[in-house]
Amino acid sequence: MAFKKMIKNFGMLGLAVTVALMIGMQPAIAADKVVKMTLAHADVADPTMYVHAGAVAFKEYVEKASNGNIKVNISPAAALGNTASLQEMTMTGEIEASTSHTEGTIAIVYPNIQCLSIPYLFEKVDQALIVFRETDFGKRLWEDFRKTTGLRMIGIWDNGGFRNYTNNKREVHNPNDMKGLSIRTMDNPAHMEIVRALGARPVPISWAETYTALQTGVVDGHENSIPTMILGSIQEVQKYMIMDGHVYTQLHMFVNDKWFNGLPKEYQEIILRGGEEAGYAGERANRVYRDIGRSILVKAGVKIYDPTSEELAQFRELAQPPVLKFIREKGVKDPKWADEIINEADKALYTLGYKKKGGAAAPAKKK
Repeated sequence: MAFKKMIKNFGMLGLAVTVALMIGMQPAIAADKVVKMTLAHADVADPTMYVHAGAVAFKEYVEKASNGNIKVNISPAAALGNTASLQEMTMTGEIEASTSHTEGTIAIVYPNIQCLSIPYLFEKVDQALIVFRETDFGKRLWEDFRKTTGLRMIGIWDNGGFRNYTNNKREVHNPNDMKGLSIRTMDNPAHMEIVRALGARPVPISWAETYTALQTGVVDGHENSIPTMILGSIQEVQKYMIMDGHVYTQLHMFVNDKWFNGLPKEYQEIILRGGEEAGYAGERANRVYRDIGRSILVKAGVKIYDPTSEELAQFRELAQPPVLKFIREKGVKDPKWADEIINEADKALYTLGYKKKGGAAAPAKKK
């Protein structure tokens, strides 16, 4: 009996060891499995342009780092839908990842992103990228975004840099010249509030329909960065532009978080690193187009005006206080995001060595 009991115990031990080994082997086995994913965006399939450049960089890094075990299918040019549709499809898991997403489309499902839209908050592109890529503020914002939407942010780069106003009616030198103009905006309440504060009329129109709306006179003008204008050939249908740089605009790449969590750790790390590589590639492409973009617009016949510091101050004084109030009270779900980003923007200038004291905007007074 004792011998039989000993054999039984050895058998149970062997079974336990076998199970443990199988559990321990699961990640290695899973990491050998080929994973297919779709990365969709709504812009042109041109690797020199900042949206597709980021997508291509992601694909190249991920496939190489995974030894081909992660296959990335890029679906460009809105083949699967516009940015709002792609955002929804990524949330529901119909596709694994998407980009082309600006603060405009994200605000539809995550209002706190509107803290990014405080006018004249940032002075440098690098300043904004530090805030959203490297600070505790950025980490907390994206974690809140993940919990709220089920989307995991993996890549961030500028959407051309700073947004400027264009129109077909007249030159704009100061806020008085904005009065009465109809301006296409993203479907972002904060952006629309900026236009209202300057005396113009905001008209939210999807990016895919913007060219036609400007060409046919549905709206007088729009607001965007120079690289984005070139991306959409907007220089063909606009006459005047003022370089007021009222809002820094950002591009985002994200994945479905549930899908991501189902991947082996090795694959998760590759996806996250791929998002970083996408951001760097998109950033580089933007720098090139900012450098050459102005000459492209001028050659196309766009008359560009550079406002004086006094004229810029008029825009800032008119737009910033009411829009900041709107963002705190009706834009973001929690005003802390608006208050904190002001301080983070100021600290980022210290980090870059541009500023020794002062801030980009006045923080909210404590009650």
